[in-house]
Amino acid sequence: MTWGFIPENNTSNTIYCGDAETSGTTELNFEIIEDSCKGIDNDFNVKLENSELWDPGSPLYAAIATYLCGYLDITVVPSQIYGGYVLVNDEPDEYSSSFKIIDSESGVFMNNKQEHNGKIFLRYYFEEDEEIYEELVCVSSINT
Repeated sequence: MTWGFIPENNTSNTIYCGDAETSGTTELNFEIIEDSCKGIDNDFNVKLENSELWDPGSPLYAAIATYLCGYLDITVVPSQIYGGYVLVNDEPDEYSSSFKIIDSESGVFMNNKQEHNGKIFLRYYFEEDEEIYEELVCVSSINT
C-alpha cells in the first residue's frame, strides 16, 4: 500500500502513485506480509496480529500515523489510516466516511483542476505470484 499527500500548491493533473517526483507528491510504501507491516522504501517495521487490521485503536494504525506525520509533515490520525484501509478492503465503517474511492488505473489517477490538492491518498492492491489484484485508490481531506 502507498500512503501519500498531494500538496495544496501541486500543479500536476496526473498523479502516478510510486513516482512522487513526477507527481509532486510525498509518499511512502508499505507491505503487510504475515505478521508484520514493513516499509518498502523506508525503515518502518511493526509486528502485528491479523485482528489488529480490523481495530481502529490498534497499535499498528498508531504507528503508521506517527510515521506518516513525521514524513509527510501533516497531521494524520490513526483512525483515518484505519478508515482508508478498511474501505479498500471492502469493509467500510464510520471511520471510512471521509474517504472516496476514485477512478484509477495501475496507480495512476487524475487531479483535474487540482481537485485532490491538500488531500491524502491510499493506493492499495493485493499481490500474488507477481500479479496485482484488487487495486484501488482512495482520497481524503486531512482535516477529518
